[in-house]
Amino acid sequence: MSFDYKRAIKKVVHEELKGNNPIPDILGFQHLKPLYEDKLSDILDSLFANYKSNTKNPLPLLKIDVPKPNFTIRPMSRPENKDWFLYEAIVDSLASKIIPDDHICKRSFSYLNYLPSTAKENNWIKFDDKCRELYSMGFKHAVIADLTGYYENISLSELKKRLSNYLIVDEETDLKISVLCKLLHTWSDERVSDYGLPQGPPASSFLADIYLDFVDSKMEKYENYYRYMDDIKIFCKTEIEAKKALKDLIIALRDIKLNINAKKTKILHGTEIASLLFDPLKASLSSIDSILKSKNRTQVINIISSLQIIFANAFVDNLFEKTHLTFALYRLSKLHSSGFALNTEKIIALIIENFVSKPHHAGLFCFFLTLFQNNIEIVRFLIKYLQSDNNIYDWQEIRVLQSLLRLNVKLGPSDIKFFITSGMNSNKHFAARAFYFLLVGKYGNNRERDLVIGCYNVELNSYIKTAIILSVQELGKDSRNDFYAWIRKYETDKEVIEFLSYVKSLKYPLYCLDIPRPTLEGLEDIEPSPYY
Repeated sequence: MSFDYKRAIKKVVHEELKGNNPIPDILGFQHLKPLYEDKLSDILDSLFANYKSNTKNPLPLLKIDVPKPNFTIRPMSRPENKDWFLYEAIVDSLASKIIPDDHICKRSFSYLNYLPSTAKENNWIKFDDKCRELYSMGFKHAVIADLTGYYENISLSELKKRLSNYLIVDEETDLKISVLCKLLHTWSDERVSDYGLPQGPPASSFLADIYLDFVDSKMEKYENYYRYMDDIKIFCKTEIEAKKALKDLIIALRDIKLNINAKKTKILHGTEIASLLFDPLKASLSSIDSILKSKNRTQVINIISSLQIIFANAFVDNLFEKTHLTFALYRLSKLHSSGFALNTEKIIALIIENFVSKPHHAGLFCFFLTLFQNNIEIVRFLIKYLQSDNNIYDWQEIRVLQSLLRLNVKLGPSDIKFFITSGMNSNKHFAARAFYFLLVGKYGNNRERDLVIGCYNVELNSYIKTAIILSVQELGKDSRNDFYAWIRKYETDKEVIEFLSYVKSLKYPLYCLDIPRPTLEGLEDIEPSPYY
């Protein structure tokens, strides 16, 4: 069976660098190459064979709830590492045969993300441009549709039918679909049998997009029906046409077991289309990007104040908040890392002021705060947040813990005691507990690291075990070697023992993935999407 595992792994690592991995890998996958070298392909081929023969089952998904605006939550998940690599490789292999298919409807702009010719373009902007064009052409009635539980309500039996319809199913393709279905069915059994894709992995995005191609083909009779993932818009000349289009859309979705969100689905008319759908700052954002790409220092300096104003004014609950915050803060990060003078005190103050009320932006906020490696005020704020009653969301807590690992300040005994107590708290999310232990390893003393060792015996979670192994890298040599010898003697998880070998080979202590700092010279490929 032929798979491009390197491409699949690169895709997963890329998601980690962009901060899109809902449950980050302990070391951001830095251990893969030195630990496995060229063995990983054989390991994944063997895993595929085991799943094909039903001699082994996929591991459970790693799950977490991610905060949304208005303090609601979205269930996110991702497979265990090797299952994830295999999942991406299988879907990539199937996609390579589906993508050239002329039968795919051409109304999905998100589908363009998977075409080699347009994969690196911002296809959401193309979708937005098309909607603006239609509005300017006089289409003053628009259906905007929102789906209820898009990923979790995808029927796996329907998905299998869709895949089979797009593919010439030979023996090899049939095996790939069979193993893919085994993965998806095993994961869906944890929630609702035969329903749902893990929301997070890129492979799921492709499958979810293909799933809606059936709806696209049913709706293409409406000349101005277009879609980006589950963001569906239909522009019409008359109100009656819009009503008919909405009715047909609901029926088409129902045929594949999906439903609209009645509260968020609307028919807009006239000027409310422009006010609700189109970002009023789009021209300004495009102009700023053009200046940044020119690298003309004088012009760049002149637009800094505009970026700071956009950021300061972005803290409002509207459709464009995420776009403006992400756009401004990421570019301010690039300018700061490139040596331009900013009013960083004001930016940091605004982040701190909104940290609790905007938990869904924690990843973006933490990304900026970690630019200031030795800022004790930032560290004190982050620890105070962790200790407060506002520390409600596991995902936000993990982002804060990662930030503390990337900063470099001296912490006191009371901070370390708090980290130890939190790491031992079995009520906390396993990934949060792991990062608390890593903080003890980085900032604690040998006595405190010894306390972490005492937790190893009671842990069944390999994620936490690897964190404990990392946390004792700077423990006294004799105690550390005794602990390592004990693991080799009693640990039954082969992968944990292999990870121990990797840690022992490190020349310097390593506690986290150090995200590269964005500059004007590039790194656009790891920019968080401000649009979708």
